[in-house]
Amino acid sequence: GGASGGSGGSGGCGGEGGAGGGGGGASFGLVVLNANVTLTNSVLTSAAGGQGGAGGNFQPGALGGDGGNNGVGANGSLPGCDGGDGGVGGNGGGGGGGRGGHSAALVFTGTAPTLQGTTTTAGAAGAGGLGVGNGVVAGSDGALGASCAQMDFGGAAEACVN
Repeated sequence: GGASGGSGGSGGCGGEGGAGGGGGGASFGLVVLNANVTLTNSVLTSAAGGQGGAGGNFQPGALGGDGGNNGVGANGSLPGCDGGDGGVGGNGGGGGGGRGGHSAALVFTGTAPTLQGTTTTAGAAGAGGLGVGNGVVAGSDGALGASCAQMDFGGAAEACVN
């Protein structure tokens, strides 16, 4: 039998994933935190929420390791072949886009304020930020923000209130 061939190189490490985009800025007309408030003949208006930030770029995969050296022939045998190089590691995933900013004329926690002759008008919800793909998988865009005349921040998640 001939000499053994060299071992193959190890594969490269996968790339780091991109950072997620930041959330868009919010616009609130009035914020009431756990207080008893009555508004009479008032107008509350908010502007549009800001767009979420774009996701970060992925990091490419690292190069694979070098293959091992060939084995030496003995007793007249020919030497073995060198081992093959390791493959390139996969690219990391691109970062997802940030959520768009909220727009609410009135935001509260606790008991909702009493509104007498008061109008509440919200601006447009902020668009979600653009996600970044990695050349294989498309990026995930951020979610649309919320647009509410009144928003309750008292629960686990914000909620529009009629």
